[in-house]
Amino acid sequence: MGWFPKAMPKIKTESLQPGMVVSSDVKNMDNMLLIPAGGTLTERQIDILNAWGIAEIDVKVSAQVQEEADPLSKLSAEALEKLSSELKSLFWKADEKDPVFQEIFKLILRRRARRSI
Repeated sequence: MGWFPKAMPKIKTESLQPGMVVSSDVKNMDNMLLIPAGGTLTERQIDILNAWGIAEIDVKVSAQVQEEADPLSKLSAEALEKLSSELKSLFWKADEKDPVFQEIFKLILRRRARRSI
């Protein structure tokens, strides 16, 4: 039985936070380097990853950072409901059952929650 190094956790892009450290190079579909390994994430880089459709990346993360990664977990139920209602009012004839709309809505909701914390 051989020893295998522990894999770095893959974090979904919507759960990334500024200050997290990238553990392996992040490249787009054209093999262009977006963020080098060892780089510390900024809000702008997270936005770039979302724009390129990068679903998840490898990061060096402590257990505490991983627990705090989702900004929605920091909101009270009332604050989350208020924010959701405000965002839903911005959409015209949105089909809330559409999986594409649901994912876009989650991304927007997390981004707004991150800004309000």
